[in-house]
This record gives sequence, structure tokens and C-alpha cells, in this order.
Amino acid sequence: MKQAKILFLIIIALLPLVLVSCATWGTQAAGGWSGTAFHDGVIYAGTKDGRVVAINSSSQDLQWSRPIVTEPSGGMSCGQSSVYAPMYGTPIAVGDLVYIGTYSGNVYALTIAQGTDRWVYPRTGSIGAIVGSPVIADETIYISSSDGMVYALDIRYGDFKWKSEPLADKLWTSPTVMGDTLYVSTFDGHIYALSLEMGELLDWSFESEAGFASSPVIYEDTIFLGSFDRYLYAIEKGSNVPMWKFPQEKPAGNWFWASPVVNEGIVYAGCLDGKLYAIEAKTGEKIWEFDAGNPIVSSPVLMDNLLIVINESGTVYVFDLSAELEDEAVPLKAISIDADVRSSFCAQEGLVYIRGEDNWIYVVDVDREGVSWKVSLTIEE
Repeated sequence: MKQAKILFLIIIALLPLVLVSCATWGTQAAGGWSGTAFHDGVIYAGTKDGRVVAINSSSQDLQWSRPIVTEPSGGMSCGQSSVYAPMYGTPIAVGDLVYIGTYSGNVYALTIAQGTDRWVYPRTGSIGAIVGSPVIADETIYISSSDGMVYALDIRYGDFKWKSEPLADKLWTSPTVMGDTLYVSTFDGHIYALSLEMGELLDWSFESEAGFASSPVIYEDTIFLGSFDRYLYAIEKGSNVPMWKFPQEKPAGNWFWASPVVNEGIVYAGCLDGKLYAIEAKTGEKIWEFDAGNPIVSSPVLMDNLLIVINESGTVYVFDLSAELEDEAVPLKAISIDADVRSSFCAQEGLVYIRGEDNWIYVVDVDREGVSWKVSLTIEE
């Protein structure tokens, strides 16, 4: 019942996005909030109209575009016989391939040179819908699926290595790898530890009364993640009780949907209540907070000594972590892209790469405090 109620609330929250995708593209249903990845001078992203694209960051040109077409599986398919697949996870580029999982239940490995298929898993058919981003470690790609299982595939050829036993009704969060262990959080309030080698459940697991909203983040043997009870939790690996939960007195104004980031003993967590919190990792005590004015859906990103945070209305806030920040923190810079943002983003060498909900890529120059350039991801037909 607990997981069913949470899934119902999430579907209600996301229903406008589904309806927009049906109305906007008609017979080409797509959507999702796939974010940006940067690799060797190229920006990769999943688009709102069901394509994976590669954009050359030097020339600002579209290098290639690969449409992901699938047969609808029922439900909210808008009545099409063939549709573009929504993508919610962010691509990951390793070596000469870029990987993406789709809501249609397939994993694609595309060549970074031309975007052609190297392999697709499964070879025929599909697994459960993929919402979380893929994770790669030791020549293996790990995928959480809405069939409740984690899949391990060979990164070169897409060969099946193993799948876990069912861990929940649905898995929508990304797994996390630490050492020889894979950690998975679930909407029904579990954290599971699996062997990387064979996928079997290890002895330790954690159970909470509330479901977990975000993927686990691990720092010095402690797992940090947000919950649907409006707290952020710190859980030591091997423990059956939380080390702390934040806020300490009463819950936050909304969910900690995005995964936090941890840097030099400080946890930076964005919340759907519109606030960014800096929290002492060992004690759970608040160091400072900042009110961004709108929900923070995307995880913060570190770039050198800067912390980059974007709220849902598209304002990019930059914090200098080397400076003394008071209880009510003041950002070093605030830059608007004039587009909503719900996707993950990346930052490198002073530039922030963002995919807006208007299906444009925005490149923000932190030093110049503005949008350096932008490119539309929509193909006119």
C-alpha cells in the first residue's frame, strides 16, 4: 500500500508532462527529463521528442541525432502505433560509446562518432521501463528497471551478465556502486546491497517506514538519500538505524527528490520546497540554507570550488565554497536561462550545460554571468 500510494502521487505530479508530450507531438509521443553529459568536447542529451543527440561544443553544431522509436506498450501511449520513446535517465559516455536507457525498456549503446547502434538490450522485446540513469563500473553497465530488478550487462557487446531478484514493484532510482557492492534504494523504503559480481543480495539491508525518493549517495561509508517523509537521511552501511535525519525538528516543506552531493564533509541537498541546505555530514546539523524561490528538482553539481544549483524556473545559482557563508547563504552569482529545468545537468571548465524543458540546450558561462550560446533540439517536420 505504501509504495502504491507513493507511485500514485508521483504519477499525478507528472501527468501534466505526459499530457503535454502527447499534445505537442501528436503521433510522436515522447517526453521525459533526460539531462546532459559532457565527454571529450561533445554534449550528449536525450531530447523531449525522443532522440539522443550529440552537439559539438566548439562549433556548436549538431554532430548527430538518433531517434529512439518503439512500439507503445499500452497505458498512456496516446493511441499511436509507433512512437518515440521517452528518456528520463541521463546518457553516459565511456570510451567510444554513449549509453542510454529508455522508458520503453531498452538499453542502447551508440557510437560517439555517428550515433549508430553498437548494441541494444534486449535484442528483441524489452524489460521494464527504465527511469534511472545507467551506472558503469568494471566493464559492466548496471540498470534499474520498473520490473523491480537490476540488470548487469557487458559494456562492449551488451551481453547479459546477471539480473537481481525482484527488489520492489518498481525501481525508478539509479543504483550506486561502491567498491565491490551495488546499492539500490526503493520507493517502499528499502536500501539493498548486492554483489557486483553475481547480483546476489548481501547480508545487510536497511528498511524505513517511509519510501526513498532519491538515489543513494555514498561518502565515507555513509549513505545519504531523500525520503518521501520530507527528511534527508544519513545511514551508516551495516547499521539498522539512521545516523541522523534532516531537518532535526520537523520535516522540510517537501520531498528531497534530487540526490544530494557531498564535498569535504558537507552535504548539499536541494529540496522541492525550493531551499538548498548545507548540512554537516557527521552530525546532520544545518550549516546554512538558501531559498531559491522555486523547487529544486535537479541535483547540485560541483565545479572546482563552486557549487552549481538550478531551480525549476531556470535560475542558475553559483556558490563559492571557499568563502565564508552565513546561516542565510548568499550566492556568488545568479543567472537565468528563461526556461524551466527538471533535468540533471553538468558543468566543466566554467561552463554549465543545461537541457531546458523547452527542448533547448543552454550553455551558461559562469564568469560572464550569462548564456554563452544555445541550440534547439527540436526538428521541424
